[in-house]
Amino acid sequence: MNDLARYANIFEGIKPWSGMLPAGFTVDFVGTRIDLKFRTIFPVHSDLTGGKVVQTRLPTMSDGEGWFEAVNWIEAARAARDRFVMITLGACYGAQAVGSYRALELINPMPSKFVAVEGDPENVAWIRQHMRDNGMDPDAHWIVQAAISNNNNPVLFPVGWPGLGIQNCYGTNEGIARKIYADEIIASGRADEAIRNIFINNSTGIIKNLVPGQDFPGEIKIVSAVTLADLLGPFDIVDYLESDIQQSEIVVFPPFMDALKRKVRRIHIGTHGFDVHAALLGLFEKEGWDIVFNFAPNSQFDTPLGSFSTNDGVLTVRNPSL
Repeated sequence: MNDLARYANIFEGIKPWSGMLPAGFTVDFVGTRIDLKFRTIFPVHSDLTGGKVVQTRLPTMSDGEGWFEAVNWIEAARAARDRFVMITLGACYGAQAVGSYRALELINPMPSKFVAVEGDPENVAWIRQHMRDNGMDPDAHWIVQAAISNNNNPVLFPVGWPGLGIQNCYGTNEGIARKIYADEIIASGRADEAIRNIFINNSTGIIKNLVPGQDFPGEIKIVSAVTLADLLGPFDIVDYLESDIQQSEIVVFPPFMDALKRKVRRIHIGTHGFDVHAALLGLFEKEGWDIVFNFAPNSQFDTPLGSFSTNDGVLTVRNPSL
């Protein structure tokens, strides 16, 4: 676990992308073109914006979570045989799916299937565009417009601000949250309006700020839900499963550990909260997975490869039986 020295030369042999980049895009080291509208909330350095010749660099430890994501792209691609299958949960605009695809094409090209799960319809449209912008046919892959949960009951899910990447169905579906929403609607005298919204628009009509203290309003809507069992069912083997689902990981993963152990080779989870991180780490350890990377969220670390800080936690596990 956390043997970072082993990965000192992980990017050896990979030439970082350089070339003429069209205006309106940025690009990463494997050549993934990223429409700047996907990154409006997260500004990009002018050196990496298009309309000129751009030179990228290989990831470094100072990139923090981004370094671990890139390492997983490379490790999963190099280990693949015959056919590559990747699933991304909380796909946002498809960054992890397309990055993983580009890495595969660069170092170990083969037939592939990518599954992107995303509950916000604008993000779903962006996934399709992002795939097309990078040589992928979105109709050849599976883009699932749904929340990811522990069962198939429809969930309350905040919709709005594509690209923000913080929506989840965890906080909105706890019993106490649902009661608060109901009490709020009744107290405001909007019960009739809410009933019409629910039956006609699959929406509560409630607008909530997605980021406390900032102006990112989202509408609490009723959204279909899928489970890991649904997603894993069609596949014998999944090479790489990536998850960034804003604390929902604590309800999504535990019920399906048996299916994960049978079918998935590598999992990378961005964890949210110390308790969630510790609980999932303990669960994977108990089930006999190899813990590759384990770094808690909201922390600072000094390593032989350099220092980095985390916002989300970093938890990468590998299945020794596959």
